[in-house]
Amino acid sequence: MSDELNRRNFIENSGRVAASTAGIATWPALHPAVQTARGEAVAPSETIRVALIGCGGQGSYDLDVFMRSAEVSVAALCDVDQRRLNRTAEKVEKKYGKKPTTTVDFHPILERNDVDAVIIGTPDHWHAIPFVYACMAGKDVYCEKPISHNIKEGRAMVNAARRYKRVSQIGTQQRSGEHFQKAVKLVQDGKLGKISLTRTWNFSNEAPYGCGKPNDREGAPEGVDYDRWLGPAPQRPFNRARFHGTFRWFYDYAAGMIGDWNVHLQDIIHWAMGVTAPRSVHAAGGKFTLDDIRDTPDTLLVTYEFDSPHGPFIQFYEMRKGNNHGIGGDPGHGMQFHGTDATLYLDRGGFQVIPERQRTAAIKSGNSDQNWPHVQDFLRCVKSRARCISDVETGHTSTAVCHLGNISYKLGRKIFWDAPAETIVDQKGRPDAQANALLGREYRKGYELPKVEPA
Repeated sequence: MSDELNRRNFIENSGRVAASTAGIATWPALHPAVQTARGEAVAPSETIRVALIGCGGQGSYDLDVFMRSAEVSVAALCDVDQRRLNRTAEKVEKKYGKKPTTTVDFHPILERNDVDAVIIGTPDHWHAIPFVYACMAGKDVYCEKPISHNIKEGRAMVNAARRYKRVSQIGTQQRSGEHFQKAVKLVQDGKLGKISLTRTWNFSNEAPYGCGKPNDREGAPEGVDYDRWLGPAPQRPFNRARFHGTFRWFYDYAAGMIGDWNVHLQDIIHWAMGVTAPRSVHAAGGKFTLDDIRDTPDTLLVTYEFDSPHGPFIQFYEMRKGNNHGIGGDPGHGMQFHGTDATLYLDRGGFQVIPERQRTAAIKSGNSDQNWPHVQDFLRCVKSRARCISDVETGHTSTAVCHLGNISYKLGRKIFWDAPAETIVDQKGRPDAQANALLGREYRKGYELPKVEPA
């Protein structure tokens, strides 16, 4: 699709959703050639002006971390829930002595010349659309994980960041944690020997009722623009189980636990093992323990087959919502690397290397901060124009693997991934039409994802 058509889509969408706001911008005010957001390295002392899109729990937390930096000022906030919007605005005003601009629509934020970067902390189904439009408007982007609702969205986000030369950081902040970096180096330096199997897991106990079985209701709570909250997702009656917090357990809006949490763990597996995509995926699971209305599984086991620079290996992901006992008694989340010389246990609390033989030294490390150095990395890159440690491409590939697990689960069979083409194929390499139909979604009219050709 041409740049001209992308610009026209932006203007049309801005007009539709911003009709109740003053001043609908035309494209020239947004085009990177004439807007004022940064495209080159700037002085280290210059303030970075940010706006937050999505003032819920994670978005508000991200903003708190950003506001720790003397380099940051906060220009604007966006949320469809007026209570969350007001609460976050009060926090910003207390910090800076000035109330930020507030809006329920993100488009006016992108029209502003006093915004250099946006933080996207919305529910998952609302990540891609503001990300792409922000790139088109010349803004840098810090976006929460999982990067996308589906694989096609993720590729569109990569295309947008590259085409419009934007700095991007995805909220897979473990990459910025010192103890994760040390653990990854141990793997990459061969300290574990030859690795043939890795494992990640998420365990918790929400039995018996999970997110419950609340009834649908006629309208959303007062102060919530529910139609805008749904955005690209299908039109459905309001149900509190499908809303704040627990929206993650519904495929309309998210990817279940594998997308919500395993993306963090899978990202470290990719980094340490030097891979970006599996050659096959096979998932099994279901709703076995929870009596609630979620449509994502409460029990899941996914087997990935990878080819790494050092040879093939198997990656297991295991998730359950009816028992909190970790692997070997470990916490409810974590990962293992099983090598011929040692096994590495790693989670946010630290890591431990257990030798197979006496000649391999036992190593143990405590935890380290991840969120603050992750934000600092983004701010440095906004000024230097370097790529962040969790750039959009790494966020996309780590998230895509989680989406592939869900596709295999939904189909009830093994699938094969052609990574260069980002297409699911059969064992003979022919396109798998049934599976490929699940790589994207149908967007509700008026909330379509703009298409961006690769740079």
